[in-house]
Amino acid sequence: MDAIRRFARLPLLAVMIAVCAALVTLGARASAPHVARTLDAVERDRDRITIDLRPGAQRTQVFDSAGNPIGILVNDVDREIITLDQVPADVLATIVAVEDAKFWLHNGVDLRATARALVSGVSAGGITSGGSTITQQIVKLRVVGDERSFNRKIREAVIAARLEEEFSKEEILEFYVNEMYLGNGAYGLQAGAETYFGKDVSALDVGDAAFLASLIRSPGLFDGFDQNIATMTRRRSQSLQQAVDAGIITATQQAAFERRSLPARNLSPRRTDMTLRRDYFLVEVRKALLANPALGDTYQARFSQVFGGGLRVWTTLRPDLQSAMRAAVSEVLPEGTGEFEVSIASVDPTTGAVLAFIGGPAFSDSEFNLATQGLRQPGSSYKTYVLAAAIEQADFYPFDTISGQGPCVFPNPPLADYEVSNFANSPGRLATLEDQATASSNCAFVRLGLAIGLDEVVEMANRLIGRSGDDGFLPYPSISLGAQEVTPLEQAVGYGTFANGGIRMEPFYVTRIENNFGEVIYEHVPHGRRVVSDSTADWVTAVLEANVESGTGTRSQLTSGQVSAGKTGTTQAFHDAWFVGFTPHMSTAVWMGHPDEQVPMGEIQGRRATGGWIPARVWSAYMGEALDATPLLEFDPAPPPPRASQYLFVAGDTCTVAVSVLPSEPPLEFDLPCSMVRPTAGNEFEPLPDALCRVAVPAADGETRFEWIRCTQIAAELAASAAESLGDTHGAPAPESLTSGSSEQSEQGEGASSVDATEDDQA
Repeated sequence: MDAIRRFARLPLLAVMIAVCAALVTLGARASAPHVARTLDAVERDRDRITIDLRPGAQRTQVFDSAGNPIGILVNDVDREIITLDQVPADVLATIVAVEDAKFWLHNGVDLRATARALVSGVSAGGITSGGSTITQQIVKLRVVGDERSFNRKIREAVIAARLEEEFSKEEILEFYVNEMYLGNGAYGLQAGAETYFGKDVSALDVGDAAFLASLIRSPGLFDGFDQNIATMTRRRSQSLQQAVDAGIITATQQAAFERRSLPARNLSPRRTDMTLRRDYFLVEVRKALLANPALGDTYQARFSQVFGGGLRVWTTLRPDLQSAMRAAVSEVLPEGTGEFEVSIASVDPTTGAVLAFIGGPAFSDSEFNLATQGLRQPGSSYKTYVLAAAIEQADFYPFDTISGQGPCVFPNPPLADYEVSNFANSPGRLATLEDQATASSNCAFVRLGLAIGLDEVVEMANRLIGRSGDDGFLPYPSISLGAQEVTPLEQAVGYGTFANGGIRMEPFYVTRIENNFGEVIYEHVPHGRRVVSDSTADWVTAVLEANVESGTGTRSQLTSGQVSAGKTGTTQAFHDAWFVGFTPHMSTAVWMGHPDEQVPMGEIQGRRATGGWIPARVWSAYMGEALDATPLLEFDPAPPPPRASQYLFVAGDTCTVAVSVLPSEPPLEFDLPCSMVRPTAGNEFEPLPDALCRVAVPAADGETRFEWIRCTQIAAELAASAAESLGDTHGAPAPESLTSGSSEQSEQGEGASSVDATEDDQA
C-alpha cells in the first residue's frame, strides 16, 4: 500500500521538476546534482519523518482564588493558543490573502510560486526568495529548517504535500496562526493582537490583520516600535491592497485603514494591566511551581513547563485582602510611613493557604519581599513560642508563678554576663506566667526559658515556625526575647498553629494546575503535622486572648466583638515593631521597620513606635475589614487546671525577700537562692523556714558581727542580742540601724546572643 501511495505522488514531483527544468534550461546542468541528491533523500526520509503539529511554547496563566487572572509567566516566548473560531473571518482571510492566496486550492505547494523561486535562485546562484505556501512555512519551521538551498526547498515542497494529506486545511491554518512569530516576543495571533493593539484576537479588524501579516516574513522589522516606520507603512499598504484584490475590503475601507498610525508601544496586558504585572505574590507562585515535582523530575523540565507549557494555575491569593491590608496601613498612618515600611502576611490556619501579603513598596522599586524574605528580630512576639515550650515540654502552666523582677543578670561564659532590663526599666514583680505574658516581662521570660531549657525552647520554635538544620534557632538566653530573626510569613504560620488546635499547616500558594489540554495535573492536598497538643494550643490561646483583652495588645481588639488572640513585639532601640495574632478564621502578622537596615523608629504619632502602638492598630483595622462578612466564632476554652500552682525558678538564680525586724524600722531585704523562698498570697517572696539570712548582729563590745540566722527568726535573734548588749553595757543604746547582708548570687552559665531585645509598653 505504501508503495502504491508513493507511486501516486510521483507525478506531482515529476511535474514540478519538469517545469523547473524547462524554465532553467541554462541552469539545469548546475542544478541537476542537487535535484538528484534531493530526490534520493526524499525517497529515504519522506515517510519516516515525524511531523509534529503540537503547539509550541506557551505562556502560563495564573489566577487568584476566585479564578480571576493575576499574572502571566513567560520566558522568551509569549504565546496563547487559540482556535480558528475565535478569529474574525475577515482577519483570517486577510492573513491568507497576504501569505498564501491559493491556500484553499493547492495541495501544499504552489507550483508557479515555487518555480519562480527556483528560477530566481538559479540566477542568483542559490535560493534567495520565498514562494513558500503556509504549509511549506510550517514544514520549514518544524522539519527542514531555514537553510537557503535547493535541497531544502525541494524537501520542503514534498513534505508539505504529505502534510496536506495527513491534516485538514483548518488544522494547518490553526497551527499556523498560533505558531507564527510577530516580533517583540509575540508568538501567534493572540499575543500579536495584545502586543501591538492591546486587544483580544476576537477584536481584530482587517487593518490590524494587514499590519500583523506584514510582520510574518520579517518579524524583527518593528522591534522596539520605533524602527523602519516607512518600511512598515509601505508593507501594510501592500497587505491592504491584497485584501482589496481578494474582495475582503473596499478601496474606501483601505483608505481609512491607511490613515491609522502604526502601534507606538507594547500594549500587552502583562505590561499595561497592573493586576497582571510581575509582583511579589506572582514571584512566590513561580518559585512554588519550579519546585513542584508534578511538573517534572528535573529543574529544567519544570522550567520548560512553567514558562512554555501553557499551564493554567489557580492560587490561594485573595486580592480583596491585599487591598484591605494597604487600606489599613493608610488608615492608621495617613501621613505615610516615611523611610519605614509595613509588611503584613495572612494565612488560613486550617489549610496553610497563604491568602495575601504586603511584600513591600511597588515591585518595580524593590523586588525584595519583606513578607517572605525580610528576616527581622521578633522581640516579645517570640515569647509565645517560649510559653508553648513551657506548657508542652516542661509541664508548666499559665497559672504557675515566676519572678519578673529586674534588672536581672545571668552568667554567660565565656562572654560577659547577660544583663536584661524590663521595658522602661520596670522593677517587675512576682506573678503568674499569664500575667508576665500580658505585661511582657523580659526578666520573667528569660528566667522561664532557662527553667525550661534553651534546647527545648529552640526545638519548639523550630517546629512551630518550620525551621531545621542550619536554618534553626540557637540556644542563647536572648532567644526568649526574640533576638534571632524571623519573617512575617513565618510568624503568621507559627501563630496559626494555635488557632488550628496545635496542628501546623504547611504554607502553600498553588491550589490546582491544568495543562494546556485542560487536564488537571496537580491538586493541592493540605499537609500538616501536630506540633503541640490541642490542650497546649488552648492554653496558649487563652493567654494571648487575655493579652488582647487587658495586656500590651489591647489596641488590636476588633470592634465587631470577634474574639482574637495575639502578642506584641518591640526590639531594642525600636528597630522593629510587631503584632502577631489570630482569630479562628485567620492568622496575621504585622511588622514595621526599615526595609534595609536597623534604624530606630523613635516617635510616631507622638509615641514610641512599639508593637502595641502602630502594628496592633494596623492589625485591628485590617482584620476588622477582612472578617467583616464572616460569622463571629469563639476559641475552644482552655482545659481545667490539672494541678495546683507551682513556683518556677532557675537553679542558681536569686530572689529578694523582705523580712520585718522592728515595727519602727523598714523591713530588711535579703537576696536568697530562689530555691529557699516561696511566693506569698500577695505575689511577693517569703523565706522558707530553713532559709538562712546573713545579718549584722550587735556585739557586746559595741561593734557588729555578721551571722547566719534563720530568716524567720531574725527579729527574735536581734531582739535577744540587743537585750543582751544593753545588759552588758548598762543601758547602752542599740545600733541606730540594722543592715542585712546580700548573699552572693549563684548563677548558671549559658551561651548568648550579642543582641538584646526590649519589651512593649502597656496599652
